[in-house]
Amino acid sequence: MTQELRKITANRDKSIPIKRHDLHGRPHLVVPMVMLTEGVHKGSSGAAYYSKDELSRNVNAWDHKPVVVYHPIKSDGTPKTACDPNVLNNSQVGIILNTHYDGKLKAEAWLDEELTKKADERIIESIEKGGMTEISTGLYSDSEDVKGVWNNEKYDFKVKDFSPDHLAILPDQKGACSIADGAGLLRVNAAVKEEVAEHAK
Repeated sequence: MTQELRKITANRDKSIPIKRHDLHGRPHLVVPMVMLTEGVHKGSSGAAYYSKDELSRNVNAWDHKPVVVYHPIKSDGTPKTACDPNVLNNSQVGIILNTHYDGKLKAEAWLDEELTKKADERIIESIEKGGMTEISTGLYSDSEDVKGVWNNEKYDFKVKDFSPDHLAILPDQKGACSIADGAGLLRVNAAVKEEVAEHAK
């Protein structure tokens, strides 16, 4: 079986400092990020097209939504809202603030340093070294059952009227809207070089 491997070389713009601020009396890292870009992103339901119109609609709804490490799931493996009290108490590591759209859906992840280290030490280590980290948006949406092609990528449906639930940090997974697609923690104003290789497994 042939598998496509991608080597990502990511360079953060050093002019963007990582800020530290207190929130609710606790130290937080304030990390710029790109959450979503226009394009075809392959999630659990298939290849979906996210348009500029949808990404730029009601962007403030993302503010104050929780940031968690990995998407929360129910015991049967289906998605679960991160706004559930049990998830907030046990899995939340921060919140989304200052969301805006300027051709990409951008925001800041305000990460509680202690809670984030407790959840996964790799996240803070990567941020402090200036490395990018994969993320993934959790949202509810309707879909328009229209197949098409965007920039030579086929999609099965269009996402519309979505409402945000959370942002998940993925220390060792690839997001549907990945770093290669232009998203991620510390993805703002960064250059990415991608090399594709073939690997027989």
